[in-house]
Amino acid sequence: MEFNGLNYIEAGQGKPILLLHGWGANVDVWYSVMQEFSLEYHVYALDLYGFGKSREPSENFTIYDYARAVDDFITKIIGKPVILVGHSFGGRIGLILGDSKNVVALVLVDSAGIKPRFNLKKYIKVRRYKKLKKKVQQGKADMGKLEKFGSTDYKNLSKTMRQVFVNVVNEDLTEQAKNVSKPTLLLWGRKDKETPSYMARKLRRNIKNSRLVYLNGGHFSFLDDKDNFIKECYKFFYERNERNV
Repeated sequence: MEFNGLNYIEAGQGKPILLLHGWGANVDVWYSVMQEFSLEYHVYALDLYGFGKSREPSENFTIYDYARAVDDFITKIIGKPVILVGHSFGGRIGLILGDSKNVVALVLVDSAGIKPRFNLKKYIKVRRYKKLKKKVQQGKADMGKLEKFGSTDYKNLSKTMRQVFVNVVNEDLTEQAKNVSKPTLLLWGRKDKETPSYMARKLRRNIKNSRLVYLNGGHFSFLDDKDNFIKECYKFFYERNERNV
C-alpha cells in the first residue's frame, strides 16, 4: 500500500504498533517481528523515503522532514496514537517524535542520533578527505579519488540520497532526546559496533522516563536475539497498559 509516496505494509488487529527500519533497510527486515506482534496488535511497517518501494525525497530532506512525514502517516492512515519501534535510523525519528501526541510509547533499538566520540583515526581521515576535495575543486586531483572515502552505506547511494545521508548523520539529537516525554524502552546489542553502548547510556541519562536493556547481539539485536527482543517489548507494553485486550 502507498501514502504520499511511502510504501507500507500492515498485519493483525488491535492497538497499533509502527515499525521504522534502519538506514539502507526496508520493511522486509521486520517480517519475523511482525509475525509475532501481529498476534496481539495491528502492526504497520514503513519503507522510509529513499528505501524499499518508497520514492526518493529531495536532496535537502532532513531527519526532521522524515519525522514530519511519519507523524502525518500516523494521523491520516493509522488514525490513533501508536507504540513506535525504531531501529537505528528509525530511532532518530523516534527521538524527534518522542513528545508527539501521536505516540504513546517508544522503543529505541540500537538507535542512532548521538554524536560519536572523538576518534583520532576518523579525524585524520576527515582531514585527508578535505584536503583531497580541495585539490579536486582546484583541478589538481581526479574526482574518482574521493570515492575511496566514506562508508559503504554512503558509496551505495544515489547522488540525491548521498546528500540526504549527510543531512541525517550530521544532525546531533543529544539535546532532542531530553524532550522525549513518552515512556521509552532502550534495547541494545551488547556487541553493537555501529551505535556503541555508550550511546545507549547517554540516551538513558537524557530520556527521563526510560529503561535500558541489553540483548545478545550486534547492531541488529532485534534479529540476533529476537526471542528476548519480543519478550522485553511485551513486558514493556504490558507495564504501560498497552496490551491489546
